[in-house]
Amino acid sequence: MALELLTVVTNNKMCVENIADCRVCTLLLLTLRGLSSNGATNVLNIFHALSSNTKVVKELLQQGAVLYLLNVFCNSTNPALRQQTAELFSKLTADKLTGPKIRIHLSKFLPVIFVDAMQSSPEASVHMFEGNHENPELIWNDQSRESVCGSVKQITADLYKEQLVKPNTPWHLPSNFVPVYQGVDADELEVGGVYLRLFISQPGWVLRKPREFTVEIMNSFTKIISSTKLHGETLETVTQAVCCLFAMQPTLAEHIPSLGHLPTVFKQMANKNDAIPNACISVVHVLSDNETCVQGFAETDCMKPLIVGMKARPDKVGLACEALHRMFSKNISPKLMAQVVQSGLVAYLLQLLDDTALQNTGMSSTKAQIVKSLKAMTHSLEYGEQIQEELNKSRTWAAYKDQMHDLFISNTSVAGYLTGGPAVAGYLTAAPTRSMPQSPPSVEDVTP
Repeated sequence: MALELLTVVTNNKMCVENIADCRVCTLLLLTLRGLSSNGATNVLNIFHALSSNTKVVKELLQQGAVLYLLNVFCNSTNPALRQQTAELFSKLTADKLTGPKIRIHLSKFLPVIFVDAMQSSPEASVHMFEGNHENPELIWNDQSRESVCGSVKQITADLYKEQLVKPNTPWHLPSNFVPVYQGVDADELEVGGVYLRLFISQPGWVLRKPREFTVEIMNSFTKIISSTKLHGETLETVTQAVCCLFAMQPTLAEHIPSLGHLPTVFKQMANKNDAIPNACISVVHVLSDNETCVQGFAETDCMKPLIVGMKARPDKVGLACEALHRMFSKNISPKLMAQVVQSGLVAYLLQLLDDTALQNTGMSSTKAQIVKSLKAMTHSLEYGEQIQEELNKSRTWAAYKDQMHDLFISNTSVAGYLTGGPAVAGYLTAAPTRSMPQSPPSVEDVTP
């Protein structure tokens, strides 16, 4: 009868304010453990009405409502009651003052994706909880579900016993509390709520929060390459994830210059650990396909560091040259061209052109990219003439400048580079050779 009465009076704003001043939330929370489904439904309805008052939301957090409600969501056998609890969590986390704290507490017991699902679709959050999932944003199975349900049940029971004796006993989440679901995916490298191993295997996965993940993965990458203690496997995984992200979702690269990571990426080309220049060249390569990023390159010291990286990792010269070809196809601004001149890039590229090792190691296609890059540089209004003069003095350039098709490209496909096959406008590709007749055709062969 009392619960039914409270259900009625909480529809009145003044009554809600009076109840908020009385601090009776703990008593209502304690009743949740012993009530029938109908009684629990009434309590949840009361809390839903009361949670429009910020004082009540704050009290609920202090008195451990997160635990009591989670116990209903995780362990109740009534689907409607669990959905109603999810709806209440949705409202509580929406509170401007205390909602973010409740969200943090929830994320200690459930993966964040469940908290987001509660806000967008409470019914779907219940179905998600009951299902098994393994994708870039969620690893959830019988083991993790049993672990969460058992832990929530036990911690709630302990709090219940304590508050049954002293109702005003507050609940605090220990600062060193480890998320209860973390044991199942302890071996997984996770960044920004995304499991990198699964993301690399499914790079086309539509992320719920792509921009947030972009920030987090680039923060992780720059932190790793700047660290004095390097874990090679972690660097490789994070680098692969960065490259997969921007290769499959290139529009996300638009945000990179404004995040301020580019200077660090280029600076670390000079790192003595050659695994780091390797990673940096790979990231620059994938970003070079984005015009905004190339504009960002021009705003930082990029050419000298890139040459340093190429010298440190000769096996990455092909990738770096493709990046240069992309850059100069998109941008020959004065700032970028000034760096070209000051860094001695033209001389270095001519040296590479003259390097027989490029041909001998199957990297002849790299020469095509170098030639295209050098030609693009000469179109610069400010520095084109100076670059052209330097090229004209080179015997190496004289041997390559007029060649167009049967250049240096073998018909063997090399992933990521310019190869033979179907012609692509603007690229040097291997063309099938055909000997031309040395004499005109016979008159008899010409049809009228």
